[in-house]
Amino acid sequence: MKKVSLLGATGSIGDSVIDVLKQHSDQFQLHSIAARSQWKKVYQLAKEFNIKRICMFEEQAAKELSKELGFPVLTGIDGLRELASESEVDIVINALMGAVGCLPTLSAIEQGKHVALANKETMVMAGPVIQDALKNNPKSFITPIDSEHSAIFQCLSGRPEKEVENLQITASGGPFREWSQDRFESITVADALNHPVWSMGKKITIDSASMMNKGLEVIEAHFLFGIPYDQIKVVVHPQSMIHSLVQFRDGSLMAQLGAPDMRIPIQVALTWPDRLPLNSPRLDLASLSKFTFFAPDFQKFRCLALAYEAGKSGGVVPAMMNAANEILVDQFLKGNLKFVDIARHIEGIMAKAPSISGRLDLKQALEADTEARKMAASLF
Repeated sequence: MKKVSLLGATGSIGDSVIDVLKQHSDQFQLHSIAARSQWKKVYQLAKEFNIKRICMFEEQAAKELSKELGFPVLTGIDGLRELASESEVDIVINALMGAVGCLPTLSAIEQGKHVALANKETMVMAGPVIQDALKNNPKSFITPIDSEHSAIFQCLSGRPEKEVENLQITASGGPFREWSQDRFESITVADALNHPVWSMGKKITIDSASMMNKGLEVIEAHFLFGIPYDQIKVVVHPQSMIHSLVQFRDGSLMAQLGAPDMRIPIQVALTWPDRLPLNSPRLDLASLSKFTFFAPDFQKFRCLALAYEAGKSGGVVPAMMNAANEILVDQFLKGNLKFVDIARHIEGIMAKAPSISGRLDLKQALEADTEARKMAASLF
């Protein structure tokens, strides 16, 4: 029986994790949970799974929940790090949204945990730091939860980097894949939240619409799999049935297919290399009319181009790009910013990123994150 700590229990990934754990209650025990503010939902989970170790990121939510449960509830980043570090825990699932997920990931690695990672911002803002932490803590390892990285992980199956010619990360293209660029000026929040395939939280849905999400995945893939940026491609695949592909040097192209159901990559991340039964949809290839693919438009989806630029620049640039994007997406959702201005402001903030000498360290990454947030917030 493996004990699981679920950080980000109330989001869409958290919901899917809970379903997987219920299907395999003979193998996994939910030991601890964390969320940002939805304390009533956490209360229900605590009662259902008899959980005594809980963190609410927001202090007021922690107070409300503690009052209802009758025992202390942790709060803030220190609480998240404590849950990620507990000796009883075997697997830490990081489904937190945004840069807040970085430090708990590091805490888990430092304690030798298996980290099932859905928080791509961890690798984007501090990829070299995470790589160094894994080298220093050889018992710890990461299995990816994002469907694209899970697909690559499964296709690689431990093959050495030298055998890989390129990675091909698929993208749905979001709601604007067929829109002409001249329509982008009039994009509304409702338009951007109308994703054609996936049901996700608001922030990641906007990132999908701008294709920043795919750019973050490119950077994450670089650090997870050690593949240079010039060998990581993005291909738009509207049906979202092929989740990513690996081109090997012998000409073989391996793809991972599956229904667009996050429970599948979650279970792979928890049980690899074993494959357990899962009550999830199956693909019936004969009933599918066709698979289509086309190259992304880097002019139309400027955020994707900026992510490649940030990754290749290295240093603190990815951290600043990610932090600025978080603030700007929030302002767009509040109606304070045009959709097209997200990329424009990110580009301006990236241009002000300081150069660093040597390998990125945690202090530099966190300082860059803070500075970029200040710069983005000062625009409003």
